[in-house]
Amino acid sequence: MIRKLSAFVCLMLCVTAWGYTAERASVKIMTQNMDAGTDLTFAVGELLGSLPPGLGVELTYQEIQATNIPQRTALLAAKIANEKPDLLALQEATLWRTGASVNTAATVLFDQLQLLLSDLAADGVTYGIVAVNSLLDVALPKASGGALRITDRDVLLIRAGRRPPEFHLSDVQAKTFDAAYSLGGLQVPSGWISAIVHTGNRHFRLATTHLQSPVPGDSTSIAVQLAQANQLIRELRNSAVPVVIAGDFNSDAILGTAGPGPDNTATAALIQAAGYLDTWSLARRGPGPTWPFYVEDQSPPAFFVHSLPFERIDLIFSQGLSVSDVERVLAPGPSVNRWPYFASDHAGVLAVFQF
Repeated sequence: MIRKLSAFVCLMLCVTAWGYTAERASVKIMTQNMDAGTDLTFAVGELLGSLPPGLGVELTYQEIQATNIPQRTALLAAKIANEKPDLLALQEATLWRTGASVNTAATVLFDQLQLLLSDLAADGVTYGIVAVNSLLDVALPKASGGALRITDRDVLLIRAGRRPPEFHLSDVQAKTFDAAYSLGGLQVPSGWISAIVHTGNRHFRLATTHLQSPVPGDSTSIAVQLAQANQLIRELRNSAVPVVIAGDFNSDAILGTAGPGPDNTATAALIQAAGYLDTWSLARRGPGPTWPFYVEDQSPPAFFVHSLPFERIDLIFSQGLSVSDVERVLAPGPSVNRWPYFASDHAGVLAVFQF
């Protein structure tokens, strides 16, 4: 009888252990475009010759100072700290610097990544840097003297509370797409970050990207975006584990190829045709439009005008994972009648995966 009881206890312990290891893991992923504080229309106008030398950069400099980057970042950090995503994909985590010349522009004006990390820590939630993908990095002279330097960055962060052993990343990569948009002789690169996410004995690959934005009147910008999306699909095609792709795709998933918006491209549909599911549709409810909550590059001294969002370009796609929740993450400012209206012109999107 004792032997039978011992055998029964052992069997129950084995069943319990199996049930524990088989328990589905949950991972919360958020994507957020931080908004660099400008859409660079003034600077681009200068590059294309429609504004005098130095004036477009001067107006851009004034614009990013007016955007209240530290206050917007604090609003965003408070919202992220409340949501506590395990992995946070950022676009336009921009580093702005100034200097006496284009060769010495190294004085930090705003570092949006470090501001966010400091604000998150102050809010009691610590994040570590998984990877930073530095892309466009250029300094241009200002009309008033000196130079303004922009370093465009995509970033992947991990919440410190989910560090090893139960949650960790491997095979971290930061790459640049082969196709890049050329603007007035200036190459504008885009890229992606990817990593294998491990939780227990389960794994999936996360990729995050910020694809080329369509430029009105220039179809080559859309061709570049499609080429970038195709390259990303090819890079992920042979993944032996499930895949999540998150980011700002600059492709409107609400209207697809039939709508009138500036981001009316085939990219979102192309990714779905490659076997990826739009988590918004998968969850049978979703965040709705994510851009724009304000529009930039208005004539000074306004620079920013409140807007109603009408495009869904901040997206999370998945292949081989279950989605239990999707939500739009919006960090409003003090008032829609007072700047800043929101922490960013983009809403974030958060998805919870179980696998």
